[in-house]
Amino acid sequence: MRLFSGIIVSIMFISTVASCTDRDGVDSNSPDQPIKVNPPVVTIPIPDSAPVIRVRLQRVSGDLVPVEFAKDGELILIEDHVGTSVDVRGPFTIRRDNDGWIVRGSNLNSIPKSIQHSPWLELSTDGDVEIKDDSGKSRRYSGRIRCLHIPENREPTWEIVEHVGIEHYLPGVLAGEMYGHWGLQCQAAQAIAARSFACMQIAFRKRRNWDVIDTAGSQAYLGSVSTERLLKACSMTSGMVLTWGSELVPGYFSSCCGGRAATATEAIGTNPINSLKPLQGHPGTGFCQDAPLFKWERTCDPDHLGSAIRSSSRRIEGASRIGRVSRIEITEANQHGRGVRLKVTDTRGNHVELNASELALLSNDLPGGRLYSGWVEGRLDKGSLHLSGHGYGHGAGLCQYGSAAMDRQGKSFWQMIEYYYPNAEVKKAW
Repeated sequence: MRLFSGIIVSIMFISTVASCTDRDGVDSNSPDQPIKVNPPVVTIPIPDSAPVIRVRLQRVSGDLVPVEFAKDGELILIEDHVGTSVDVRGPFTIRRDNDGWIVRGSNLNSIPKSIQHSPWLELSTDGDVEIKDDSGKSRRYSGRIRCLHIPENREPTWEIVEHVGIEHYLPGVLAGEMYGHWGLQCQAAQAIAARSFACMQIAFRKRRNWDVIDTAGSQAYLGSVSTERLLKACSMTSGMVLTWGSELVPGYFSSCCGGRAATATEAIGTNPINSLKPLQGHPGTGFCQDAPLFKWERTCDPDHLGSAIRSSSRRIEGASRIGRVSRIEITEANQHGRGVRLKVTDTRGNHVELNASELALLSNDLPGGRLYSGWVEGRLDKGSLHLSGHGYGHGAGLCQYGSAAMDRQGKSFWQMIEYYYPNAEVKKAW
């Protein structure tokens, strides 16, 4: 069930892009009296042509781990960094050991030395390339597939990265992020959001090996799809991105906002980008009241939650003293009524205050799984921490269940964008 879009994990890095100053321009590292400086300027340019996006499909570690490519009889061209190439008929496997690449197929038992020792291999064909993931499931990809050696690791490590045009990428995102039976208009709104998010990632990761991963850590992506509705949603919004003046607006989205929006600063991070007006949250109670996790309850082990808070890598005052959690209270709500600040108290009376988004991140390894959202309250009863929460995901930007409900009410994707990204302009960038 595609309920969660967990892009918060991968985009927390955005808050570190700016220089070491507070939002008001005060140098937070200075031991002297604060000096006012110009605030950092971090903008995302609006692209003027359709970019190629690099999608990391797999990361492989160990010299005994092969990956299977191509369906039976499919002919794939493998080329190295100096242009040496071989034709391999599928299915075939690629793995990497300390001596280089190892390719084995029905018509190939050895490869030229330049291919064996190349830093990367590129796979291409006239159609799609089929790849089996680590669960054994096959997916097909229309872009160029690059197998990239990661030399700094102790054991042989490589990544499989697809280089694909953004408009060919987006239908696979819709297939991963939305239910196929949901309406055309909400699919189109998701396409605009996903396109804008992808362009943001491309802009910030130019010096990296990839732009996004294919899971909800960025945005879920299922490779090549042929579903007519998804293709139409992408084609009818082709090149459309969210903008604010001359800046691109990151198209954040989550599964269900729980009826009250988070601002991007609260949910994602303090980078100035997240202060753009269209990312300050939608008004009112939203449209997602029928979502399965609009309101939810679950139990949690109070000792495990206390341990997660104590072991946080983030500096939280008082976290080291927290033991068995007895209570979680909402101490602050934002302008939309969403709980954004929490007080967590243990059975000895020790307490910490933290942001709701921090609690959601800290809950990643809890038995029973991550909390559906950080907007939550809890009480200890009969040895278990009983939680009551709202929504699924970080709650900033587009609410997927809300947009689906708006679609059923006959609203257009234009109205959805206007509601979830107030004051944003939709620009056709290419």
